[in-house]
Amino acid sequence: MIASLRRFAEVLFSCLEHAVTAMVYPWCLLRRRLGAETRVPILMYHQIGRPVEGARACRDCVAPERFDRQIRALLEAGYRVVPLATLVRALREGSISGLRRSVVLTFDDGYRGQFVHAYPVLWRHRLPATFFVVAGYLGRYAFFRHLALENAPPARGDTPPLAWLPLSWDEVTEMRGHGIDIGSHSVSHRSLGHLSRSEAEHEARGSKEALEEGLGIRVDLFAYPFGSKVYGDFHRDLEEMLRASGYRGACTTVIGRSAAGDDPYALPRIPVENGDGPFRVRCKVAGAYDWVGGVKSFCQRLLTRPDRIDAGLPAGSGCETGMRRA
Repeated sequence: MIASLRRFAEVLFSCLEHAVTAMVYPWCLLRRRLGAETRVPILMYHQIGRPVEGARACRDCVAPERFDRQIRALLEAGYRVVPLATLVRALREGSISGLRRSVVLTFDDGYRGQFVHAYPVLWRHRLPATFFVVAGYLGRYAFFRHLALENAPPARGDTPPLAWLPLSWDEVTEMRGHGIDIGSHSVSHRSLGHLSRSEAEHEARGSKEALEEGLGIRVDLFAYPFGSKVYGDFHRDLEEMLRASGYRGACTTVIGRSAAGDDPYALPRIPVENGDGPFRVRCKVAGAYDWVGGVKSFCQRLLTRPDRIDAGLPAGSGCETGMRRA
């Protein structure tokens, strides 16, 4: 009963949100023309592929053909795609005004579907992006436990949804050699804010060290698993820990765009959904969707979280084994 009511409320709000966002869009364009302060949207993608029937966490994906259209919509609208590192540096140096009409692309978790469907589009347009990968899962034939795929009905034909498997080390290496930055999304994709200090430090430092050793690169960008401030997935102490670990910036799932003076260790982002066509993408990057951030935070204070924040690495696989490159 509660689940049904929640689903009904989600559908109702979605309809209202689309209408309000569309109405706010002209005002955002006017404010920009009148010289409003520069705000840079960080777009947040997860899977690029197809959802898995019966797995709630696997609904958060964008179809390959829709992703290609969204990217073309950004470029046709005159937006410049810049690396996340460029935005972080601008925030630190107070030079974000030089990033007007810029947008950042990020991808969380590190699914093979991202390599198969998103990477070719990025490569074709020569666009930079940051992929936040879960170090303990790279190269493993095991689904992320927070997806709860073990509870989903069998796939049609009893074929597992291979696109939802983690990226391999070779796939990450190839992308890194063609303009894609690699950031850390922890060791096991558990909420750092719900771990002990030592466990959280291992998730941050351990993932950074594993990725740097396995890829031969510097890793200084992080994305908090689940990323909610209201639910306690990140807080000031964790930000200080990331800074001490050598990270220069971190992304959350808080909705909004980055502006001068923002904390580089608590960067807001804009989620992109499968239903977002060209017009809606333009609405989101222009700021017409920002108001949803406040509503989301309010609702999170009232509702319990449905996510599995305590689901770490598969049983029987130690973190060190999971992070070792084959």
